[in-house]
Amino acid sequence: MNRIKNALKAIMVIAVLCMPIAALAGCWNNRDLTDINIVTALGIDKTEDGRILLAVQIAEPAAVQAAASGKGKGGSTQAKPVIVVTHEGETVFDALRGMLAKVDKKLFLSTSQVLILGERLAEEGLFEAIDFLQRDHEVNYKMAVLVAKGAAPKEILEIETDMDPISAVYIKDTAENTVSRAKAKRTILIDLIKEMSDKGKQPVIGQITKVDEKMVNTEGAAVFKDGKLKGWLDPNETRGYLFATGKVQSTIVNIPAEDGNNGKISMEVVRSDGKAGVKFKSGEPSLLTIKVTLEANIGEYSGIEGMLSPEKLHALEHALEQEIKGEIGSVFKLAQQEFSSDIFGFGTQVHKYHLQYWKKVKDNWDDVFSRLPVDIEVDAKIRRTGIIKDPIRKGG
Repeated sequence: MNRIKNALKAIMVIAVLCMPIAALAGCWNNRDLTDINIVTALGIDKTEDGRILLAVQIAEPAAVQAAASGKGKGGSTQAKPVIVVTHEGETVFDALRGMLAKVDKKLFLSTSQVLILGERLAEEGLFEAIDFLQRDHEVNYKMAVLVAKGAAPKEILEIETDMDPISAVYIKDTAENTVSRAKAKRTILIDLIKEMSDKGKQPVIGQITKVDEKMVNTEGAAVFKDGKLKGWLDPNETRGYLFATGKVQSTIVNIPAEDGNNGKISMEVVRSDGKAGVKFKSGEPSLLTIKVTLEANIGEYSGIEGMLSPEKLHALEHALEQEIKGEIGSVFKLAQQEFSSDIFGFGTQVHKYHLQYWKKVKDNWDDVFSRLPVDIEVDAKIRRTGIIKDPIRKGG
């Protein structure tokens, strides 16, 4: 029963959306779900010759219900739960209008769960595509946004996963699970629109790769500067970025145990806060600061006697601090030296507290950012050990 509910939730969204529309807008009075195409995902990329390539995933309600209940198995002629339609155009608007020649009903964009941006589009710049989306009143501003790495958006939308008849729902849920482990950044369309207009902080968007014909991976992130893709963050670099910007919900950090047997201590971070700051001297920025405070529990450990002693706990706190500080330092070095992109929001702090200076440097703030030293401070507290005895030892 739960699987059926999950599979049909995108279609339930459209039903909810249509009720107020039908009541308030005369042009919708005689429409029902059979008069529209339910769009569950959008993909935008560019072709080699610079044209927009739009991909739209459309759900077939009857086929989704049959697949979710297991009634659609065993027949090669069964309708697929979703189809993916593509069309090229000079602009996103042109491609969307041109696509109407390929579909039988109006495309209802408000139910889109995911927007996947292609790598070529990201490299050439997102402004045109995002500008269209922010002007279209039918777009779902809360849909998840991901950047495809190594595969076209169309290829990702065409996967047929066993986990959900609607692959867009599977992609969105997978991305949310990855965010909950602090290995990806959650980005929704409305937030991206705001970030792209903020000169004090450059956007970071979650990444998606195609593992095979049935599975995707949503760990890692894409770094942008002035609307263009500058590079990628691996999962640990992404977590360092999230710690620095106060976006870690929960995560597991593994610390090497000092037992000589390659033991590991798993620390569960249960609360975290991160803040970026800029120190000024003689009217000029002199130092960037990142301060992170967190609380953690010990989830699992092996190989250390007397774990509950204050000395051991203090040593673990220090080890945890150093591990997280290293992750933050790694991503900061990338942002500053390789990408020259202030993804942490130091510029936002300058704009807020040093407005006159900001007015002078706002157009080349990333260059200023790239030359400044940084001080990273991490303060970790272990609240619970999870167990009351020393770890179990073989033969002990």
